[in-house]
Amino acid sequence: MLRERLIGAHLAGWQLAVHAIGDAAVDTILDIIAEAQSILPRDDARHRLEHVSVVSDEQIARIRELGLTVVPQGRFIPELGDGVIEAVGEERLPLVYRAKGFLDQGVEMAGSTDAPVVAADPILNIAALVNRTTAKGRDFVPEERITVEQAVRAYTVGSAKAVHQENDKGSLAHGKLADFTVLSEDIFTVAPEAIEEVSVTATVVGGRVMAGGF
Repeated sequence: MLRERLIGAHLAGWQLAVHAIGDAAVDTILDIIAEAQSILPRDDARHRLEHVSVVSDEQIARIRELGLTVVPQGRFIPELGDGVIEAVGEERLPLVYRAKGFLDQGVEMAGSTDAPVVAADPILNIAALVNRTTAKGRDFVPEERITVEQAVRAYTVGSAKAVHQENDKGSLAHGKLADFTVLSEDIFTVAPEAIEEVSVTATVVGGRVMAGGF
């Protein structure tokens, strides 16, 4: 049923956004999308994989080859990470909640929190992608940490590309929507551990100044 529905949506010109958490689920979805593309090649379809919570380097290479966008949730690390460490085990932990691994292979990554499962505040998610520490203060695969610039890009350019809207949003440029936020501190210069203390003091949407943030 899943195969038929996904291939049918691809053939109808839809953009897929498929939840795939474990590596077995990722393999299943990659096989289906590859089959769909073999039936009807679509350049720049930008099908998306939501969560992609457990994934190997080899799978990331397939994701890149298929032109997929990944939508992981860094905020899972501080809110769920301690339990995941116990459940997954040391051997497979390096495959969990990856970020740098995607970027190193040139995969487009969009920022996401999966609210209301975890906190919706994008600042908290950016902090989690940069620091990768659990609620108990344990490092969670520190090799997968990314820079503030990379995390912010995921939430701006990456998210806009994920929905085919990079010509209208994702960056401040002539001809694009002037939607932006004003922060209490410069997120690029504060200490990494202080990022989650930064707050949104104003938001501009459609030319209107909206007060406050989360």
